[in-house]
Amino acid sequence: MKMKRILFFLVIMLFGLAACGQSDKQGSGDDNADPQPLEVDLQVPEQADSGEAVSMTAKVTQGGENVGDADEVEFEIWQEGAKDDSEMIEAEYQEDGVYGIEKNFEADGTYVVQSHVTARQMHIMPKKSIVIGSAEDGDKEDTKEGHSHGDDESTGEDDSAHHHHDDLAVELDAPDTLTVHEESEVTVSVNQDEEPLTGANVTLEIYHNPDEDPQWVNLTEGDNGIYAGNVTFEHSGEHEITIHVKKGDLHTHQEATLAVEE
Repeated sequence: MKMKRILFFLVIMLFGLAACGQSDKQGSGDDNADPQPLEVDLQVPEQADSGEAVSMTAKVTQGGENVGDADEVEFEIWQEGAKDDSEMIEAEYQEDGVYGIEKNFEADGTYVVQSHVTARQMHIMPKKSIVIGSAEDGDKEDTKEGHSHGDDESTGEDDSAHHHHDDLAVELDAPDTLTVHEESEVTVSVNQDEEPLTGANVTLEIYHNPDEDPQWVNLTEGDNGIYAGNVTFEHSGEHEITIHVKKGDLHTHQEATLAVEE
C-alpha cells in the first residue's frame, strides 16, 4: 500500500514538471524575436518670427508604445548653408514619449532641425525645415541632406564608397548586384586613426525619392569595426544613402549611392 502511494506521488510530480516545461516554452516564444524599430515623430512649425520662442518636439515610440527611457535626445539646428556652425540642444523629457526644446531664432532665414534619438541600442535622426521671418519657402534646404554634396560624393559606379572625416574612415559595402524586393546584407566599416571604431551607433538613411519618407536601417556591430544589416529595396533605380555614425561626442554623416535592379 505504501509503495502504491509513492508511485502515485511520483506520477503526479512528473506530470507537474512536464506542464511547467511546456509553460516555460510557451512563455519564451518571443525571447528571440527581433526588436521593433524606433519611430520618431518630429514636430517643427513650418514658419515663425525671429525673436519668438519656438517649441519643437520629438515623440519616440517603439511598436506603438511610448519610449520614456531614451539614452539621449538632442536637436541639431543650423541655418541653410551653414551646417558646420550647427547648434546642438539637449531635449527634456515631457510625457508620453515626447521630448522637447524651445529655441529663439534671432535672424531670418531657413533653418534645418534634426532630432538625434538614441534609445534601446538604436539611433534615428529625422529632419525638418523651419522658415524664420521673411525667408521664402523656395529657399528651403532639401532636408534629406545631412550636408551639401561636395567633391567627395560617391558616384555610384561601384557598390562601395570610401570617405574621410578628419581621422575617421567610413566604407559602405554591398553585393555587386542589388535586386528590388530581395533582402540584401550591407556592411559599414568604421576606422578611426586606422583602428576599428567599436561601440558606435551606425544607421543608414535611405532615399529613393526625396519627396518620400526615408527608410531607416540600424546596423548591428560585429567584429573589427564592422556594422551590418539587411535591407530590402522597394524600388529599382538609384538610392541615396546617408551613413550616420555616432559615438559620444563623435557624430558624422557620410554620403553614398547604390543602384538597385529590377
